[in-house]
Amino acid sequence: MMSRKPYHIILLGLALTFVPWASASGMSESLIQGLLGLSAADEGQRQQIYDLFQRQGDETLVPILEAYQSGLLENRNGRLVIYGPRVQGPSKQKLYPLLDALTGKPFLDENGKELFSESLGATMMHAKRQDRKVISSVIKVLSLQSSDPQKRMAAIVAAGDRADASVLAALQQQSRADPPGEIAKVLTESIARIEVATGDKPAKIRAAGILAATGSQRAASSLHKALAADGKDPQLGEAYERALQRIQRYQMIAKFVQNLFSGLSLGSILILMALGLAVIFGLMGVINMAHGEFMMLGAFTAYVVCELFKRYVPAEAFNYYFVAAVPAAFLVTAATGWVCEWALIRHLYGRPLETLLATWGLSLVMIQAVRVLFGDTLALTPPEWFTGSWEVAQDVVFPLNRLFIIVFCACCAGMFYVLIQKTKLGLLLRATVQDRDTASSLGVLTRRVDGITFALGTGLAGLAGCVIPLYDKINPGMGQGYVVDSFMVVVLGGLGKLVGVIVGGVGLGFLTKFIEPFLQAVYGKAVVLAMIVLFIQWRPAGMFPSKGRLADE
Repeated sequence: MMSRKPYHIILLGLALTFVPWASASGMSESLIQGLLGLSAADEGQRQQIYDLFQRQGDETLVPILEAYQSGLLENRNGRLVIYGPRVQGPSKQKLYPLLDALTGKPFLDENGKELFSESLGATMMHAKRQDRKVISSVIKVLSLQSSDPQKRMAAIVAAGDRADASVLAALQQQSRADPPGEIAKVLTESIARIEVATGDKPAKIRAAGILAATGSQRAASSLHKALAADGKDPQLGEAYERALQRIQRYQMIAKFVQNLFSGLSLGSILILMALGLAVIFGLMGVINMAHGEFMMLGAFTAYVVCELFKRYVPAEAFNYYFVAAVPAAFLVTAATGWVCEWALIRHLYGRPLETLLATWGLSLVMIQAVRVLFGDTLALTPPEWFTGSWEVAQDVVFPLNRLFIIVFCACCAGMFYVLIQKTKLGLLLRATVQDRDTASSLGVLTRRVDGITFALGTGLAGLAGCVIPLYDKINPGMGQGYVVDSFMVVVLGGLGKLVGVIVGGVGLGFLTKFIEPFLQAVYGKAVVLAMIVLFIQWRPAGMFPSKGRLADE
């Protein structure tokens, strides 16, 4: 009786023929031998090949094995070809694009043109029915070895979500290899999640303690499932309950910190908006109902700068467009504010009701003008710097765009303070506000100061609009959602008070974010408004009332 030959002897001829191709692909020769010989090998040899893949392979084998499992892999004259998802050809027929299995790039003919096929080839490699479960297991293990840390962690977490005991040994092997910190953390968690679902009793108790230490929502989900399955066992039930209580305490703290951050982020936007109102409404006495539309104008200015960079600036410089968008948004909105003050507002000083009606009409004109020019809803492509997040602790994630908004707001507030308190322009502005007649008699050009003050206020609104597209879409009516909150911040903090704007904005942001989880957004907004009304009834001048001559006016 002829003995069964090892698979590497059967494939030796093919391997020697295609050594140059193997070297160019970057995949080891033994793995390519295994791939080419799958169709010719018997059951025992195929199992040896799958074991080889699991020991020596990496994520580059995953699409090849998936194609082999689906019957979309072809051995074309010793080269492995994947038949990709069908696309529409020139004559509207459906064609398979052919891809080089080892590189994932389009398969080319002798003239360098991409190849397509109307149907599956005659030399397709079909996985045996009894092998499909083994192939799926190999794919799961190889997915855990991705060179991309994010993809690798996602695959590890997915294994824990499935409580997949088939990859437990592979996860434990990776854990013993001392991987980097973040990967080690998700490895430990996923191993414990699998053990708490599939292990023996001591392993489940040990895994419950590990999951309790992680404090994650994923761990709590696994423990809830384990409690439902094994809760009748007193020892296991007690271990699960104790672990869940510990996770619940941690999650309460994490949620509190997350709400603090969200409130600070929202408060930063309100502060940027209210800084402009503190100048226009708090110091000049103008009820500017178009303040939200100046913010909207800043957002669309940032969008225009972004599109200009896309079209006329080299791609490598695109991430720097925001450096140009910030001053552009300020200058455009400030110039528009100057024109509006000269054409409309200067005729209405001392008549608050008329300024309210006039600026409301101005807001409608601005909304319709922008809608005609740009349409309804647009999205701005943020720079790569502002994508992603920073996980400061388990389940406590700070988006980078929100962090930037907080820092940006702090810088703007600091520059505004220096401008008002430490510069000649600020001195003239404060003098004009406190006693216009005296300032005018001393040579201050009060009309010019009025125009600069209004332009400064609208420019600050433009800066707020510049950062809002980093996390939200823009549309012509977007400013109306912020203007009421901005007025509340100014009134709550005290008219014309910078410290009042900051405390009021942060306080309103915190209040909103801590009330919304208990109520719907609409009801939460109504409750916040009612609380502010009650506070104003108690302190009509706000938290930081004006003193001296300003208090008497």
